[in-house]
Amino acid sequence: MIKLYSKGCEHILQIISRIPQDECDQTFLAKNLCRKSKVPEHSARKGLQLLVQKKILEAVPGPGGGYKFAAHPKKISLLDVVNAIDGEDSLKRCVMGLPECNSKNPCPIHNSWKDLKIKLLKEFKKKPLLEVMSKKSNTK
Repeated sequence: MIKLYSKGCEHILQIISRIPQDECDQTFLAKNLCRKSKVPEHSARKGLQLLVQKKILEAVPGPGGGYKFAAHPKKISLLDVVNAIDGEDSLKRCVMGLPECNSKNPCPIHNSWKDLKIKLLKEFKKKPLLEVMSKKSNTK
């Protein structure tokens, strides 16, 4: 199994996918999105704080607080989020998990993965977060 990113990053992407595109400028509550996406809130909060530290989200304090995007999600890439959660080197690791794998000492699928990874990184970089978000509004 190829593991592209951590469970924490997976959780954040699941949460983001529950934010309606037409509400991207509004404040959202972690607990509501966690409930909708069935993501553990403690795990999500760690990831959300990393997104705040990387200035992808802003924390909104107070009783009506929560989180909001620091910039419009069409200006934030999927790669920005993956890098914020897992680090910029996360997609540079060996796909087989071998620590000694590199260009001089490649694993059996190193070259195949290298070509796919280049394409994947380009796609993640050009994929705006807005396209990851839900097209359906939260109707009450």
